[in-house]
Amino acid sequence: MIALETSFVEQMPACVSAKLDDYGIIAVSGEDAEGFLQSQLTCDLRQLAEYPFLYGAHCEPSGKAFSNFWLLPSSQGFLLIMHRSAIAGSLAQFKKYGVFNKVDIEDVSDDWFITGLFGTETDAFIADLNENTLQLKVGSQPNQYLLLSPATISTDYPQAYWDALEIERVRPQLTADNSQQFVPQMLNLQALGGVSFDKGCYIGQETIARMKYLGRQKRALYRLSGEAATIVPGTELERKVGDNWRRTGTVIMAVNRSENQQDLLAVLPLDIEKGTPVRVRGDEASLLEIHSLPYQLG
Repeated sequence: MIALETSFVEQMPACVSAKLDDYGIIAVSGEDAEGFLQSQLTCDLRQLAEYPFLYGAHCEPSGKAFSNFWLLPSSQGFLLIMHRSAIAGSLAQFKKYGVFNKVDIEDVSDDWFITGLFGTETDAFIADLNENTLQLKVGSQPNQYLLLSPATISTDYPQAYWDALEIERVRPQLTADNSQQFVPQMLNLQALGGVSFDKGCYIGQETIARMKYLGRQKRALYRLSGEAATIVPGTELERKVGDNWRRTGTVIMAVNRSENQQDLLAVLPLDIEKGTPVRVRGDEASLLEIHSLPYQLG
């Protein structure tokens, strides 16, 4: 079995399959489903004519995100795959506006078996899948897939392996712990193709556009790793300023790679220097290193 401490983008495994227990799905269907979602989400559903699925965020009117997700069309409408804990916030917001549209909105998480798959030799695994399984290729080097099946899929690894690869890619999965705290650009979603700036109006669009065009972005998502006790979403971080420590950011997701070794994503000041010492607030023995981003923020 491959070790969790492995860097998966540097030492690509042959095949890792993980049951994604922490993921869930919202289904939106009905006559107005596409137009309704176009007015709610940061992604542009017109791009589904070119792409099989989209990445995006669902925000409140102030521009802060309830959730981020992968969206794909289904036989009855659209499916939004997100962290299960974030579903309640998004579902309530959708239903608030959905009463003015011909749409059906429901949590269908229990109707699907959600699997994460990645590696250099995934073809055989995919070939054995049920013909009704939906496949989303969400990454390369190594190839990475989200699989949605109405039937059980046998898996070999826990979700921490999938989360570790997502952290290496610096692609966040927003949980309820940080819901309605961050504008999508603070989570780097614009760099990941999750924000359209020319689709027209949607909920939260004014704040998101101002942050882009008026240069008001002050925070961004970074990967950090190092020695610390267990870290969970919402944990606060501090950076060293002279001889003192000052609050500097918030953890979005984290994985314990090995004993006392943490790998995490956190929202930090955009201009923080890579060599700045960072620690977990309340854990004076911890020390975290900031990594370079694998993409341009744009």
